Amino acid sequence: MSYLRNLLKEKIKNICNKLEKNILSNKSLKCKVVFGPINSRRLGYVLGINNIKPNICSYNCIYCPSTNKTCCSICTNTCLSPYELHLSMKNKLNELDKLSDKINYLVFTGSGEPALDTGLSKEIMILREFGYKIAVFTNASLIWNKQISENLLFADYVSIKIDTINPDTWLKINRPHIRLNYDLILDGIKQFSKIFKGKLSTETMLIKNVNDNDKEIDELANYLNKLDIEAAYFTTPIFPPEKSYAVSPDLDKLEYLKTLIKEKISKSVLLCCPDDEFTATDDFENELLGMLSIHPVGSEVVKQFTKNEKDISKLKEMVEGNIIREIVFEGKNYYIENIAS
Repeated sequence: MSYLRNLLKEKIKNICNKLEKNILSNKSLKCKVVFGPINSRRLGYVLGINNIKPNICSYNCIYCPSTNKTCCSICTNTCLSPYELHLSMKNKLNELDKLSDKINYLVFTGSGEPALDTGLSKEIMILREFGYKIAVFTNASLIWNKQISENLLFADYVSIKIDTINPDTWLKINRPHIRLNYDLILDGIKQFSKIFKGKLSTETMLIKNVNDNDKEIDELANYLNKLDIEAAYFTTPIFPPEKSYAVSPDLDKLEYLKTLIKEKISKSVLLCCPDDEFTATDDFENELLGMLSIHPVGSEVVKQFTKNEKDISKLKEMVEGNIIREIVFEGKNYYIENIAS
């Protein structure tokens, strides 16, 4: 009996080792599920986690830089198991040991809505082993759901998307799943802000001729000032958007909005025109593809990131092979994933 028990243990151990080896050798997992590190405008030096299947979200925002959206869904769509995520993160952190930069947060964000993952709380808990704070960037579309809000409570930091208070503007900007109800979402955000013990912030994207007027700001002010939040962030599109008309307000309008928002919203912070920056390990191709699966990256930033002739040659090869391509948005060049590839 003892012999059979030891034999079974050995077989299980071999299976686990083989599974771990396969996961850790999957560079696509490493770079497209765990990506970065990047310099976050709010949280410092972070590693991103894209925990949802590619191109699936409960919103289809007009300004979204992830232009490969194929499905607007409110159904759960996990990208990988907590075990796979743990091993992918372990692999990534081991590679980053040689870098001197300190990681401040592990952030659930990406090309879709992180809260669609019903295993989010388990994933947060299993990542605690690495000793980093955990953040979740959510569009809050499902925060009225008790299971979703409870999952978010496990995070240290939660960023909630609120682009407008007006239901008609919400439909125009966020283009939500047909079954979503904005009154429920706004009430869910209020309730969550009362019970969340970590740091809570909101984020509003200002779109030219859509939500950049006095009425929109007044309505936002009345709502945001009643929430228990650390900050209310306001941003503008900085990457090529899903819809070409979803652009930043003109500079004169931004200056006006800056004064108006500061006057009306007590904890407001305007984040405009940040530097596009990221750092990565030696695996140039997969690291770049990991970032491009989230949003376009400035051409100059990519060229600065190329460390040697091998990287330069690989970049040229990726362009010539139609894996990526270069586009121009508001006078600046970007690399994006080639959807047709």
